[in-house]
Amino acid sequence: MRKIALVNQKGGCGKTTTAINLASCLAEEGKKVLLIDMDPQGHSALGLGVEPGPIEKTIYEVLSGEIPISKAIQTLRENLDAVFSNVVLSAFEQVMAGAPEREYKLARSLEDIKNNYDYLIIDSPPSVGLLTFNALMASEEVIIPVDPSFFSLHGLGKLLDTIQIIEEKAEHQLSIKVLATNIDRRTNFGKGVVETLKARFPESCFKTVIHTCTRLREAASHGKPITEYDKRCAALRDYQDLTEEILNEEAEMKAKVASLESFLEGKRARREALEREIVFTLAAPESARVHIAGDFNNWVPDPLHLTSSLGRPVWQKVVSLKPGSYQYKYLIDDRWMPDPTNDKTVLNLFGGANSVIDV
Repeated sequence: MRKIALVNQKGGCGKTTTAINLASCLAEEGKKVLLIDMDPQGHSALGLGVEPGPIEKTIYEVLSGEIPISKAIQTLRENLDAVFSNVVLSAFEQVMAGAPEREYKLARSLEDIKNNYDYLIIDSPPSVGLLTFNALMASEEVIIPVDPSFFSLHGLGKLLDTIQIIEEKAEHQLSIKVLATNIDRRTNFGKGVVETLKARFPESCFKTVIHTCTRLREAASHGKPITEYDKRCAALRDYQDLTEEILNEEAEMKAKVASLESFLEGKRARREALEREIVFTLAAPESARVHIAGDFNNWVPDPLHLTSSLGRPVWQKVVSLKPGSYQYKYLIDDRWMPDPTNDKTVLNLFGGANSVIDV
């Protein structure tokens, strides 16, 4: 499950709009999606036609440990489920003051459903507090919607610094992407904002731009994602393009994983091809304790296994060895001896002889 949080401490930059419409577009592409609202304003519910006030089982009950997250999930449409919030969530930070590991409440609640969805989309509040920290700690990826305003651009740098501190303190790495939103394609200022973002974050800025569109606001007021409100809307094409970018990232990640697995498998195969299985065999009484030690096991005696050959007790040990020359000796009960079947020996530091095998 890919876990994506939408974060920006500034309100009105398109977090909730993007959360709703990205989740809906992913669902239309056949992906099983869970949308979680971590904003006490409950706007995700309103934008999807659900009144947040009467909702009894919300993300607050999940985070406080009253219910498992599965009890709070609502099925909205095909492939799209949600866990909503309401104003009660405002009390979470105060209730959890001083509680141990309170930043991990959301992450731990997801364990029971981690295999049930392809995507998790988390809408966070317009602040950097405990609720946002929970969203970040539960995620692997962050999308930062940035609208064309001085305050939004100024806040972006502060937010990136905050995320970096979280990564360092909690040792939790996040993939961060910037998304330009509410861009008026008719103005030079809007175009300049997009150019600035792409120049400053060439590897971390979506190619897709979400343009200003009245139909988006109308869709929210009717409690519908743009996928249902207007199929011919330009904003729908923007969110479809964003969805395609995200899906392409998934394909690229899978290709990288497959390439890495192929490389490791080839490396294992080459290593196995280089190694040879050598069978060390020694005739000794059935009642004896027989071990072997050598360069290949740091001279730590390993036991041989009793078998028989032509009715006589024979002790054997199979050892995988890479090409090279190895010294070894047998230990029978408490007596060291070279291999009686191997004429190749060298003197050791104790004045005795070690057997030598070349692989």
